[in-house]
Amino acid sequence: MSSLMKEVDARTRLAGANTMELLLFHLGEPEIYGINVFKVREVMKRPPLTRVPETDARIEGVANIRGQTVPVVDLRRAVGLPDLDGPATGNVIIAEYNQSLHGLIVAGVDRIVRVSWDQVKVPPALLRNSRGGSVTAVTLLDDGRLVLILDVEKVMTDICPQTDEVWGTVPVMVKPTGKRVLFADDSLVARKQIIKTLERLGLSYLQSTTGREAWEQLVAVAEKAASEGKKAQDEIQLILTDVEMPEMDGFTLTKRVTSDPRFAGIPVIMHSSLTGVCNADKGKTMGATDYVGKFDPKILTEVIQRYCGLKESQT
Repeated sequence: MSSLMKEVDARTRLAGANTMELLLFHLGEPEIYGINVFKVREVMKRPPLTRVPETDARIEGVANIRGQTVPVVDLRRAVGLPDLDGPATGNVIIAEYNQSLHGLIVAGVDRIVRVSWDQVKVPPALLRNSRGGSVTAVTLLDDGRLVLILDVEKVMTDICPQTDEVWGTVPVMVKPTGKRVLFADDSLVARKQIIKTLERLGLSYLQSTTGREAWEQLVAVAEKAASEGKKAQDEIQLILTDVEMPEMDGFTLTKRVTSDPRFAGIPVIMHSSLTGVCNADKGKTMGATDYVGKFDPKILTEVIQRYCGLKESQT
């Protein structure tokens, strides 16, 4: 596995234009799955696990990874596939979610491929409703095989749902602020979290599931504003975008927005589970105003308040 781990490490330093690297793996079935290499910290043989009583059945146990306790999830079970005979074996992908590490048991890893985001598509309804709703996108390999790209946020949130306590730091506005946010995120879980935050803050919003859809919405807003003698900034006060999205990634969307004078003055905040410094730096080079990791309601709220000028209105 050392050569693959070195490849993962090298690939995470790449900064392609509207491209992504997928680590391909399988779960003991013919289907091929993928996860963005940016989320991957390590790939290893299954380590010794310590069972934890009364935990979710999808959690196989915890592992000591260089002094850090990491929960390890049976990914096959987590996406709703029946158990195979015998204990879950194979490889463990150590991945990052919400600024913490977790392990994903897979039957085996294949290789890393680079694909263009415009070749990554929203899955058809049949796939969206399978695998526990964990398939966020699909793409085709050169040989025509389909890759199911997993929504890691959905998988982990199903296992470790957030409690209502996390929203205690988000103020509830009695009256609407009159300000509107456009946000883009392909994860259903993330969209629900963002909507709840925005609604508590009294903000209206436009939402989209891909970078391309968000760009088309922005262009439509700009054209309508111009026809009424207004600026796009009069209609949208903040743009919030994920990084990983089908058809157009958040880096490309941010570059388009910040390069277009029609959207001058509108802050662009990148909101992603890809929390590495290299990703934040890349976001800044694309013109992003700020870059925040998913999902901490307190931090997201502070950023939205700052760039929408809400702090002053609440005092």
